[in-house]
Amino acid sequence: MAMAYTLEQFIRDPHKKVIEDAIEHDPESILKHFDPEDRLKGLDPDLIAAWLAKQGQDH
Repeated sequence: MAMAYTLEQFIRDPHKKVIEDAIEHDPESILKHFDPEDRLKGLDPDLIAAWLAKQGQDH
């Protein structure tokens, strides 16, 4: 027996769809709302260091 579709799901699903569409079509539109420090939160420090090192080589 399938579970009932809840009001919470009914409200959440359109929001989720809008966010997924925005990420797919224009991710910069979402990122521009966050400070650079907030964008880096949760990223692996080694990944950040590797990216910075690559940027230094390219310039």
